[in-house]
Parts: sequence; C-alpha cells; structure tokens
Amino acid sequence: MTVKQRSKPRYAELGDILQSGIERGDYPVGSLLPTELELCERYQVSRHTARAALTQLLAAKLVQRRPGSGTRVIAQHEAMRYEHEIDNLDLLIQYGNSTRLQVLAAHRATATASIAKQLEISTGKDYLHLDGLRLEEPSREPIAVTEMLVPIRAGTPVEELLDLSISPRTVAVFLDASRLSQVEQVFDAVSLRANEAALLNVKRSEPAMRVQRHYRDGKGQLLMLAISKHPPGRFAYSMVLSRTRR
Repeated sequence: MTVKQRSKPRYAELGDILQSGIERGDYPVGSLLPTELELCERYQVSRHTARAALTQLLAAKLVQRRPGSGTRVIAQHEAMRYEHEIDNLDLLIQYGNSTRLQVLAAHRATATASIAKQLEISTGKDYLHLDGLRLEEPSREPIAVTEMLVPIRAGTPVEELLDLSISPRTVAVFLDASRLSQVEQVFDAVSLRANEAALLNVKRSEPAMRVQRHYRDGKGQLLMLAISKHPPGRFAYSMVLSRTRR
C-alpha cells in the first residue's frame, strides 16, 4: 500500500481552505469565521490544528481575533507586503533596482523658501518635481507614492528627467551607487492625500509611513530629495545594529 505524504501540514491546508473561502466571499468582510470547535468538527482536526490555521489568517491580515468576540474577517485578500533588509548604501540601491519606478508627471518649478531650504538652494531658483509610483515586481502592485525633488546644477540631466518615457531609467543612473557618498533617511507617520490614496487603492483615512531620503554625491551636494509614502502592510524596513568593537 502506498502512503500519500502531505505536501503541507494539516493546519496550513486548513488555513488555505479558509483563506480561499474568504477570497470567494463565502465569509464576507465583517462576518465571523467558525469557532475553533466548529472547525474541529467540520474538518476532523484537533483544537491545536484549528488554532494554528486561524493564526495563519491572522498573519495574512485577513482576520482579527478578540476574546469573547470570535474571529472576524477584516479583508478579502491578503495584504501585499514588500520587506527589504537595508543596513548599507548598496542594499538601499538594490531595493530601488528590485522594484519598478513609474514616473507619472514631471515639471520644472520655482523654489519657495521652504523648498529651497530642503534642497539647499536659493529661494526662487528652479528645481525639478517628479511624481512617481513605486511598484513591486513582478506583481506590479503599488508599494508607495514617491515625490522626487531635484535641484538643478551642472550635470543634472534635466531634459531626460522631464521625459516620462526615459525618466525612470534616468533616475536609476542619476542615483547610481558609484556616485553617492551617503543617503540620509528620516521616517515618520503621515496621512495620505486623496490622489495618493487612489493611486495606492486604499482609503484616504489610512495612515502612511513616510520616508524622506536625501541622496548626496561624492562632494556632499544634494542630488535628490525623495519622499515616499507607504500604506499599511505594503512595506517593511529592517536593519541590524551591531556594537563596534575596538
């Protein structure tokens, strides 16, 4: 007799069954899933297996569990999450190269006092303003909306950056690791504007993680200020800090 081996643990199989039911609409958003005991009876599994299957749905951010309230469906589809470990400049550039930048608009603008301070130029000087969308590969799901502010200096490829057909490639070459000395990063939380939420397919009320990056060349001059906004569940940033031994 041939014994058929399972390709997945039983809890994972049950988790997949329940997830498929959620995605089909068998369990609409806002409804309750069967209890652990009901799952045990229906699928002939142990209480431990049922609990592990529900934990799998929790990790996928499809359900929410509260003591005494059961397991409630909060999303029909698993949230796409892009996670990248970054602890040096080369890995940061790799993140840019492993995702796709879509430039939606580009124009020349005149710097206000506030913008001039951020770009380290004089008030009234021209700069470039690019609006883009960062996409995960290969799914093409949006990870973030991105504003790119570029001070115009000798060597800035102005016409190429303004040409939407080639600007994504131009940005990649312009910020090539070989010409960068450092990238300063600041993280904070903000609210999405209506047009940004629409591009990311989320509600306007959703909070976002904002990442501001100052890219500097070998002389320390600012090449670009990039401001990216990531909605919940789309991006995770990790790094490892080690004690320096002398």
